[in-house]
Amino acid sequence: MNNRWWTCPVAAFWLAAFASVALAQQGGATGASAPVVYVSDFELDAADITPDQSRLSRARRLAGSLSPLHLSEQDPQKKSQELVAKMSETLVADLQHDGIDARRLPGDAPLPAQGWLVRGVFLSVDEGNRVRRAVVGFGAGQGKIELAVAIDPLPNESPTPLYQTVEGQSDRHVPGAIVKLNPYAAAARYVMAGNDQQADIKQVAGQVADAVQARVKPRAAQAPQQ
Repeated sequence: MNNRWWTCPVAAFWLAAFASVALAQQGGATGASAPVVYVSDFELDAADITPDQSRLSRARRLAGSLSPLHLSEQDPQKKSQELVAKMSETLVADLQHDGIDARRLPGDAPLPAQGWLVRGVFLSVDEGNRVRRAVVGFGAGQGKIELAVAIDPLPNESPTPLYQTVEGQSDRHVPGAIVKLNPYAAAARYVMAGNDQQADIKQVAGQVADAVQARVKPRAAQAPQQ
């Protein structure tokens, strides 16, 4: 009788202990923090031009003889910042929609100690297949616009440069320095159709988000459990 009285509490104790261990292991498997993806502002140059305030220039602009994308009054620097911000915000939103903890990383911010870094540069490819850094302003937009994007695991104090400038081959009459993409940066290139700016950004951001998912999620699933 006494043995049975002791057996029940002991059995209950061990069952509770095993249940606690199982729950802890399960919580460790599902509660492990996923890596954060930091989207750095992509590189995009702006033409250094002074607005032409002459009567003839104003008349031509009012007549619509100049493309709105190339108007100096729009301030190329401001336009460049708007495009960069729109790309970063759209990409971050796409990643967050897919369940990834994504955050925008300003260009002057230090690199985080862990997570993933997404960075890129806007490029202009001319008819001779020469690659230049894209430039917002007069004369820009004459070639095919592409994005070169790299996805790097952190920590990484000095990410491999996406490109190097080709000295002595730039044309002063054509905006944007000629560059050569760095094969060691493992950058993927995405083409922007150029028909509609908002649609282009949305489409390319979606493609980049898919690439980030393919790179990040397998690593997160293989992360060792604590």
